Amino acid sequence: MANSLPIIDMQNRSSEKEIVKSLERWGCFRLVNHGVPPQLMSEIMAVGRWLLEFPVETKGLNVHKDKSFGYIPVNMTSPMFESLGVYDATLYEDLHHFSSQFNLSTHQREVMVKYSKAIYDLTKKLGIKLMEGLGLESGDLFKDWPCLMKFNKYHNNPETIGLTGAITHSDKGFFTILLDDELVNGLEMLDDHNGQFIPANPIPGSFLVNAGDIAKAWSNGRICNVKHRVQCNEPRVRYSITFFVLGPRNGKVETPPKLVDSQHPPLYVPFHFEEYCALRTSTKSIEGGVLDLFRKKTDLVIADVSEKLFVES
Repeated sequence: MANSLPIIDMQNRSSEKEIVKSLERWGCFRLVNHGVPPQLMSEIMAVGRWLLEFPVETKGLNVHKDKSFGYIPVNMTSPMFESLGVYDATLYEDLHHFSSQFNLSTHQREVMVKYSKAIYDLTKKLGIKLMEGLGLESGDLFKDWPCLMKFNKYHNNPETIGLTGAITHSDKGFFTILLDDELVNGLEMLDDHNGQFIPANPIPGSFLVNAGDIAKAWSNGRICNVKHRVQCNEPRVRYSITFFVLGPRNGKVETPPKLVDSQHPPLYVPFHFEEYCALRTSTKSIEGGVLDLFRKKTDLVIADVSEKLFVES
């Protein structure tokens, strides 16, 4: 595993323990034998490619109060990257609104709904396996959590080779399920143990699963919120689709009691996901550093600071 990321077979009897081990060591793993039909994966990728060919003016209609959840155009910070977003792909209303904005065909709408359901079902199964692997009572960890689906395009060309398409960052949510381009690579995951980036080489028919900031806080620091980036290594456009399990719609991100004991005291105060996003945006911190503001020892300070920033946002 020194130069490659873990590969986990979803149907393996020991997958629960493998998932926990991989998330603690790497914060990510490649998932195979996951049950999502290959044809559906190909069809949703075709929908994504089609959507990203619309004029910027049309794509600009895809908006959300949190700008990172809507259309992100090519910009100075990310001169090669753009993406479209469905804020909560678990809700038919959000999928219907998005599909109507771009006048998707009946077949394309069906693909959107089927894929969203398949991936959401997969995330729930991953949640169950994670809880079992941690010795927790099995349950629906992500019940009623919003899930953001993004269609991404990297405008790689001969002039961009060697440049960074997505700068080093951690994801703000709990899990990210990535359907990557099987032909054009570039995603690299940071190994916290040695500071080196490891290529997340695509495997046809697989997903890359990685943990974000919310997973680290929820697990009392056990899970690694892996930092990653996307490099331009070849002059071909790269497409991907990401499904982000964000955070609780209601209630707070809070560590399960069984993950706290005398040897593992609580690291973070409970907090709302929206509160966390507001702080991450206001501080322009994209590598998970905002979690330090929620450290248990400074809960009174954070209560004042975070409340002020949340209201202002």
